[in-house]
Amino acid sequence: MTDPMTLDRRSLIEKLLALAGASTVTGFSWPALAEQAEAGKPALDPDSFMVLSAVADTIIPRTDTPGAVDVKVPALFDGLLTNWAAPERRQDLIRALKEVDELAKTSHARPFSALTPAQRLDLLKVHEAEALRIDPTRKLSGVAAMMGGPAYVNPGYGKLRDLIILLYYLSEPALTLELSYVHTPGEWKPSIPVTPDTRPAGGGLF
Repeated sequence: MTDPMTLDRRSLIEKLLALAGASTVTGFSWPALAEQAEAGKPALDPDSFMVLSAVADTIIPRTDTPGAVDVKVPALFDGLLTNWAAPERRQDLIRALKEVDELAKTSHARPFSALTPAQRLDLLKVHEAEALRIDPTRKLSGVAAMMGGPAYVNPGYGKLRDLIILLYYLSEPALTLELSYVHTPGEWKPSIPVTPDTRPAGGGLF
């Protein structure tokens, strides 16, 4: 019998590759991507990598659980972009990073990576409110809808944001620490059975 948890993880990875516009999955696996992330020097230029790190840290900051930077989302993103993303999609994502940086320079006269966490958050909130509006003139269906994602006004930023979130929740620290069910007393009952033999965390995907 096929393990449904394995199917869930596979579907997330398929979505990840679709967002990256990957035309082939040859050589792709999560361990291969993690190895790329550990390889050292990013393929992105230093300024773009700093913006990517700041955006990832703003979208998923460290709280009582690891944030996006803690689980190496920027390095994973860089490895995905360099080795598996389609050239056109790679340029779309890099352009989305540059747009965020230009907004920071226009509004604060500093790069996005040099802003305070509060300034970054305020800027991204405003940017997302516009970028993630649905464009009623873009009608996608079939394969185009699957590969293109929602018909955002700014699809490049939408994919950038979704990739950061997906890469985070595919990491072991996020699944074992962030997606954790805390048992509570009382009559409330969860929608899934929890027994002493059940792992109360999303880490079952690992």
